[in-house]
Amino acid sequence: MKKLLIPCMLVILSFTSSSALALGSGREFGAGIVLGEPSGVLGQFFMTRKALLDVTAAWSFDKWFMITTDYQVYNNIANAPIEWLWYYGGGAYVALPENEQGILGVRVPLGISYSFPHSFIDVWAEIDPALRLLPDTTPDLQGGIGVTLWLK
Repeated sequence: MKKLLIPCMLVILSFTSSSALALGSGREFGAGIVLGEPSGVLGQFFMTRKALLDVTAAWSFDKWFMITTDYQVYNNIANAPIEWLWYYGGGAYVALPENEQGILGVRVPLGISYSFPHSFIDVWAEIDPALRLLPDTTPDLQGGIGVTLWLK
């Protein structure tokens, strides 16, 4: 099982690296933190004006490490100020529990984001229904709250 997870992890990392390089200097990059189960650090790369690639490296209190990569699409909330957005997307995750088989799965991030006016800071909350595919198929639930600092 672990022999399969390492190549999957490398594919996810190479995809995110090549996507970041393809953006060029005219796009935005954000770095931040997420608090939840698991908690970690993240990087966000705008692919288009309304869509971004989110890459998170996180650690659990249960002694495991996880990498997620999500494609997220942002939309305005009807009758709300423009600082409020909601988003949805799709992605994958690889988790490496301590002294156990690794986990490979897919997830659907659903969230809400607030951008402080005249600032480079966003706060957000999301819930991620997920499906573990390996080593067995079981439903899962992930999520958290976070802060992103936007760098240009």
